[in-house]
Amino acid sequence: MKPRCPFSLLLALATLSLPAARAGEAMNDGKKTVVEPTTTAVPLTLFRLRSSYVFESDFDNSNDTAGDAWSNTFEFGQRFPLDLGWPQNPDGRWFLRLGADYTRFDFDHSGTAPLPATLQSIAGVIALEYIQAGEVGILLETAPGVYFENDVNSGTFDSPTKLAAAFPLTTNFYLVAGGTYSGLRSYPFLPVIGAFWRINDRWTLRAIVPEPRLIYRATDRLALWVGGEIAGGSFRTDDDQDRDPALRKAVLTYSEYRVGAGFTYGDGDRCAVDVGAGYAFERKFDYHRADEDFQTEEGAPFVKVTLRAAF
Repeated sequence: MKPRCPFSLLLALATLSLPAARAGEAMNDGKKTVVEPTTTAVPLTLFRLRSSYVFESDFDNSNDTAGDAWSNTFEFGQRFPLDLGWPQNPDGRWFLRLGADYTRFDFDHSGTAPLPATLQSIAGVIALEYIQAGEVGILLETAPGVYFENDVNSGTFDSPTKLAAAFPLTTNFYLVAGGTYSGLRSYPFLPVIGAFWRINDRWTLRAIVPEPRLIYRATDRLALWVGGEIAGGSFRTDDDQDRDPALRKAVLTYSEYRVGAGFTYGDGDRCAVDVGAGYAFERKFDYHRADEDFQTEEGAPFVKVTLRAAF
């Protein structure tokens, strides 16, 4: 999830050693004065609504199958301050974040390929995060829930989990490292490596999957960006008698690989709208345990919009 206004499946990154005001002593006309630390107000209630549409494209291993994709996500979270005593940074604090996530993909397919019309998930969100200077610097998050087509059963349960931390190499450059887990994924454990570079007051590079971006801040409220995105997830399909037996109640990983550009307008710490468009150069349905997959033979344009609010 994103670091400031609502967060997502996207990894938050933070600045663990940004210059911050510290308690100490200052000289004022020869007298010592205690300087109180300043703190950054952290939003406690978080919302995000995201919608995207990928236009129709053909699939390369099925002569008569084509389709598009529509996805929608709603996220809610509530932070609760914790006093853990470490690390000792004047502008940093631990939070427990509890919330919920509902994500749904809808597909309009023509042809005979055994592709689902819907994939969806309903999950709770439990996260422990360390926030300093308004950014998440350490994150441990899990989303236990059901990841299914239409029917919910014990086989649809999963708890995707991610652990990440930001490590400062210079004042403006940070390495982000960690890992993710999903029991339904073809590779349950995957590493996470990325970087954050504040190039100057206008330019920022967030080279972190699943949504790396190069950002140009045109004004205090408007930012322009270019970047990539990996969207999708892992689900269990229904016991559909019209499918091959190997694909009934099968584990399916759906992926979209995108490049695009857009803008973000609003108060980055509180409320904003993010609009983007570009090209989804591949979409893929991978029944990895059945060793069968279907992917598009050509790309297609996409559009997306995200509304974020935090209080």
